[in-house]
Amino acid sequence: MQPSELSLFQTFRHSLLLVIQSAPTELRTLIFLTLISGSSPAISLFLNKIIIDRISHLLGKYTTVSSLTLILQEPLLLWCIGGLILLNLLTDSINGITNFVFSSLRDRVQGFAQSIVLNKVANFADIALFETPELLNLVQLAQTGIERLKELSFIAITTLHGFFILIPAILLSSSIAWWIPLILFTSATPAIYVELTYRKKSWEVEETQASVIRQMNLYRDVLVGEAYAKELRLFQLQPLLLSRWQSLFQTMFRSMQQIRKRGTLLVISWSMVNGLGTALPYIYVVIGALRGIYTLGDLALYAGLILQVRQSLFLLINNGSDLYNVVLGTRPIFQLLELKPKLRLSLASREDTAAKLSLTKHQGIQIKNLSFAYPGSDSKILDNINLTIQPHQMIALVGENGAGKTTLAKLLCRLYDPSSGEILWNRQDLRAIDLTQLHSRLAVVMQDYARFPATVSENVGFGYLPALQDVNTIQEALRTVRIAKAVDNLPQGLETLLGKQLAGGVDLSGGQWQRIAIARALIRLSSAELLILDEPTGALDPKTEHEIHQLLRTIATNKMAVVISHRLALSKLADRIIVLKNGKIIETGSHEELIARGGQYHFMFTRQASSYQ
Repeated sequence: MQPSELSLFQTFRHSLLLVIQSAPTELRTLIFLTLISGSSPAISLFLNKIIIDRISHLLGKYTTVSSLTLILQEPLLLWCIGGLILLNLLTDSINGITNFVFSSLRDRVQGFAQSIVLNKVANFADIALFETPELLNLVQLAQTGIERLKELSFIAITTLHGFFILIPAILLSSSIAWWIPLILFTSATPAIYVELTYRKKSWEVEETQASVIRQMNLYRDVLVGEAYAKELRLFQLQPLLLSRWQSLFQTMFRSMQQIRKRGTLLVISWSMVNGLGTALPYIYVVIGALRGIYTLGDLALYAGLILQVRQSLFLLINNGSDLYNVVLGTRPIFQLLELKPKLRLSLASREDTAAKLSLTKHQGIQIKNLSFAYPGSDSKILDNINLTIQPHQMIALVGENGAGKTTLAKLLCRLYDPSSGEILWNRQDLRAIDLTQLHSRLAVVMQDYARFPATVSENVGFGYLPALQDVNTIQEALRTVRIAKAVDNLPQGLETLLGKQLAGGVDLSGGQWQRIAIARALIRLSSAELLILDEPTGALDPKTEHEIHQLLRTIATNKMAVVISHRLALSKLADRIIVLKNGKIIETGSHEELIARGGQYHFMFTRQASSYQ
């Protein structure tokens, strides 16, 4: 699962189409307003030329008539002055409207781009997106790219503005001499090339520093996050973590600063060449005016046009280099959007029939010759696992940390696909079953269960969306896990917001959160066939743990159930115990059978039991 390689042209096309999709009305309005405001400078210069020429003529002809009388006697002069004033007023008004419309455009672009990125990440089937450093870097760069995409809308409009200024200015300046536009472009070319090269090198540094930026963000979250606040202070970790953040920042800053220094010196050097190229036409016009070839109005017009051409060229050069930089920055967005999960590609030949397959025949789960290594690693977490889970059977997965228990649970949920081997559910390969259909048959409590910043009702109801508004069903799930009374004592009961990061929100104890997570899984038992519980009582006290153990045994009676727990008291309730070590099954049997065998399970159980004596 590698990001696709996109050319600059492909990225630019995708970026431009995204901006057009985001805000078509605002974009059309801005193009129209930009056309008017871009043409205004050339029109102003031309009107100003007529005014200067007419005034020069009148000053030489009339010396005793009042100025106001002269203006009123000259309709052309009067119309030009009025037109110039109206044009300035119109330009000022357009600038205000443009700022308003552009703000709307920028917000729409950000909202639209953020929405499609969030949709892609949230619905990405392969959990490897969140557990692979290279892909996490891509997500980080895509978030940065959204900010760059906002810049693209501004650059596109200002670039159009530069063109609308440049085209009439070029047409008029070429009337001085055919070579003037040519020399202006020629002298600007080296500066453009150097600027683009510098931008590319800057982005390459930024791209290679993506992992550094992500580490900086992680340290930032630790330093300011509520979850770490207590231990951060109790262990006095602030200086250590802050120094690490500062060290990472300095690493990134030094790399960027070196590129900036070299690029700035080159750009300044070639900009001086560009300045000399601009000076030649200006001197040519001044000499022509002194020789009487041009009028004072011509001098003002041509001098203004030359400066206007220069300014518009600089605008286009800067925008061109900024555009190059933005396109480099937005590339990760489209690489992320085009990223394909391995899960949906595993049985591509059967993709058309996947949604039609059914899980109605209760024949259990067979795991055959299953091996698994995480993406980017050759180390097998599971190695040639063979296991059958019978209908209505509860099994317990036990073993030391790193034995592969949670990984096997992830594979059963199809958060990953096996590296080799297969998992059959009712004799159907898990990879041939539609993911939505599969997940609807699961009730899961993961070890790192979610604490949603939402109400109590939603935290439970999220487990089964059809019951999200069913208060009775939610309350029954809370009563089942024996937390209903504690919820009733909360400020707004079921509607109490959970999470201190929310205004008016409250937090729960670790054990209470775990009960909420169990209730979230239980609420979908009516449709679930497989119950997966990874450390379901890890945060509970011994008395409550015993109660939950009995509850889990009861609700798992008519289900297939897989329970993972370091507390082996729960394993005694299972129909069968599977002992894992280094990714292999080394023992299997009931509690009594394994104790009698005197192997690894016996050792683990007696060691744990001795700690309670």
